[in-house]
Amino acid sequence: MTVNVSLASISAVLMASIVAVFAPVTSARAQEDIKADPALAALVPKYYRDRGTITAGVNPDVAPIKFVNADGNIVGFTPELLSAAAATLGLKVKLAQSSFDALIPGLSANRFDVLLSLSDFSSRQKVVTFVDYLDMGLTVVASPGKAQKLQSLGELCGTQLALPRGTASMEKATALSNQCVKDGRKPVTIATYPDSNMTLLSLTTGASQVAWVDSPVGYYNETKFPAKYKVIHYNAEAPYGIGFGVDEKGRQLATAIRQALLQLQKRGVYDALLHKWGLGANDAKPDFPINGGSR
Repeated sequence: MTVNVSLASISAVLMASIVAVFAPVTSARAQEDIKADPALAALVPKYYRDRGTITAGVNPDVAPIKFVNADGNIVGFTPELLSAAAATLGLKVKLAQSSFDALIPGLSANRFDVLLSLSDFSSRQKVVTFVDYLDMGLTVVASPGKAQKLQSLGELCGTQLALPRGTASMEKATALSNQCVKDGRKPVTIATYPDSNMTLLSLTTGASQVAWVDSPVGYYNETKFPAKYKVIHYNAEAPYGIGFGVDEKGRQLATAIRQALLQLQKRGVYDALLHKWGLGANDAKPDFPINGGSR
């Protein structure tokens, strides 16, 4: 059974503590110290060079990858990394907040030039050109008082499971629930929420028993709020990719950004940003392949 939970169903008081509406902002912090490389800038399609700014759609609910800080600014590893790459190409980045399920439609409708960011699944490569920059997985999170390490995802049969809306984990959770029924066990009761913050909040309110979120979200919140969250399972997933269009100019921009990222990696900027945002070497994908996801 799947339940679609809306913002209206959440307490207004709880909502106010973690949700707000933010206007698009220009990410300039990483650009201040990066000089444009004329040779790499020449790889940027004229369409983007003439504008000078690329608009990045971002769902900022995956700390420390991309999130909204206490000052209301979108920050994190990925916004800084893209800003540094864009500066290398002589471009600026404007961040436009979006829900996850509106990212790909926004790219297709030309509201966004770039997406920050989403898992590179082979099925998505028909509509998005990916430049992969991190290796990530999924984590199952529970409240510490009720947390027991899972040996397999099959142990979730009969539980109330929370998921962020529009993510690939929905398909996996549905398949898992169907398998539970096939094996003569109780199905998984699946509830979807607008974003990862709301998904985890459902554990605090008791609406869900477990939450299935991207590993950066799971481990970050376990570290920051140990009294609230405990990671009880991890499974490897597709790499995280910065998304671009599949038309010619989109593919050319992806190629230019990849070359800029490779230069940043050689200069130590990529590793420095990993360290700054608490990401380990195992999370790194320093060759930045295009459409490297195979799942």
